[in-house]
Amino acid sequence: MAAPRPARRTARLLVGLALGALLFLLLVRALGVERGTVLTLLVGALPLTLTAVYPLLAGALALRSRVLTALALVVVAGQVAVVVPTLGAAPVPARARTAARLRVVTANLYVLNEDPEATGRALRALHPDVLVVPELTVAGQAALRASGLLDDLPFDAGGLGGRAEGVGLFSRLPLTATALHPIGVRLLPRATVRVGGVDVRLLAGHPLPPFGPWESLWRTALTDLAREVRSTPGPVVVAGDLNADRDHAALRRVLGTGLRDAADERGHGVSRTWPAGHPLLQLDHVLVRDGGGTRLVVLDERAVRVPGTDHRAVLADLAVLPPR
Repeated sequence: MAAPRPARRTARLLVGLALGALLFLLLVRALGVERGTVLTLLVGALPLTLTAVYPLLAGALALRSRVLTALALVVVAGQVAVVVPTLGAAPVPARARTAARLRVVTANLYVLNEDPEATGRALRALHPDVLVVPELTVAGQAALRASGLLDDLPFDAGGLGGRAEGVGLFSRLPLTATALHPIGVRLLPRATVRVGGVDVRLLAGHPLPPFGPWESLWRTALTDLAREVRSTPGPVVVAGDLNADRDHAALRRVLGTGLRDAADERGHGVSRTWPAGHPLLQLDHVLVRDGGGTRLVVLDERAVRVPGTDHRAVLADLAVLPPR
């Protein structure tokens, strides 16, 4: 029995408005013009946000509306265009299986962490060669040391630099050319690590989040990071809480420098890292770029739940293939 005409009109209006909102988000993403906290968050979570199209498509079919059905199918096509390119794992060359390895882990320690020592024990169990720790405090670093984690990672790039909070960069392997580099309004650690006879440049990242008055600072930091990557020779690894998802235009410009997201390389494009319990956004990344004839091949990548923090850690196993 058909619904009364007023009810059908109301249903069509509601479905049409919802589909219009999703189409608007796709357009914003395509043009790279997200502005404001709410819109930036919705665009960052676009693969999840767009799943709302499927009940709307069912509603359009039930209403027998060709126009609404067509609009819903356009949104479905948009979601496929956004998500599918990140789901195919890149091929791994045979010689990568026997090449020198580098395990990179990034884990936001969380300034409100009530048990950073437990976080440290969980991170130690991941056996990182290089560890990037955003939201590191003096107390947090002491807790990581008490956990035994820093016994395994005796080299560091001085991420706190005498400040109360910063980003730590720790390594199992010796570090050279260590420095604190201004990116946006933060000083972030940089270092070089030698793997299999090849120097790999390590860049830590942690822009301010794109909330309210910080939004312009967030964009500036990612612009600075892209500029630094372009000016850095040789193979590069960028790791940290970038407070940005690949659907944000600011991060796509960083990736436009030749960096590749380790999650995409292994076909984990729908992986999310924040908030830790029910993640909606992929804010934490390990990005790699080849250089100087050296290839950085992503062998494995995964998001890992660790106690005490509101982010999931990201682990990436890299093979370093020097020039032949």
